[in-house]
Amino acid sequence: MMNILTPKQQIVLQAIKQFFSENGTMPTVREIQETSGKLGLKLKSLRSFFLYLNELEDKGYIERTSEDRGITLKGVTKDGFLDVPVFGMASAGAATMFADQYIEGYLKVSKRIVRDSRNVFAIQVSGTSMNKARVNGKTIQSGDFILVDSTWKHYNNGDKVLVVINGMATVKTYRTVDGKNIVLLPESSDKKHKPIFLTEEDDFVINGKVIDVLKLNA
Repeated sequence: MMNILTPKQQIVLQAIKQFFSENGTMPTVREIQETSGKLGLKLKSLRSFFLYLNELEDKGYIERTSEDRGITLKGVTKDGFLDVPVFGMASAGAATMFADQYIEGYLKVSKRIVRDSRNVFAIQVSGTSMNKARVNGKTIQSGDFILVDSTWKHYNNGDKVLVVINGMATVKTYRTVDGKNIVLLPESSDKKHKPIFLTEEDDFVINGKVIDVLKLNA
């Protein structure tokens, strides 16, 4: 199961976790307000935090009772979940969509899928140029979320990579030519998609290797 958290919802959830870690008990709503303020979410209205708690409960992150400290963190098992940041949408067609360097929200992802989220981020794909590519046996369809490991530095032919070219993001299959030039190959049922040829002098950055695909539809 996965649900996207907005940045403010993430701060409220982090405030709950931090208070519990430091005090050994769940916070009251006012204590959530105070801890959230220290984390950068400064809101005077206590009612706003009741609304955020409702949203966290609806998204499956917490359970609540009518008691003053009646919050329970869900998904805190020996396996647990990680909050993976979601960045701006990437194009799996032509390199025409900018991957904005700000977090749009979070995906709640099982540790069975991602063991450490510190260097992993998610991008939602738009386009069909990789709809025949497979990562862990799963295709990359428009609307899917890809998980990208940003620590990857050495790429092999056939790796699926997220590349930013002149500020535009695209997902393609990596291949080197003569050990210098790079070809970014589409793997698509649509013949309109063409390879992208790069040299070392071009303005591009490989942001990481695609390590998994989170599918919204079968």
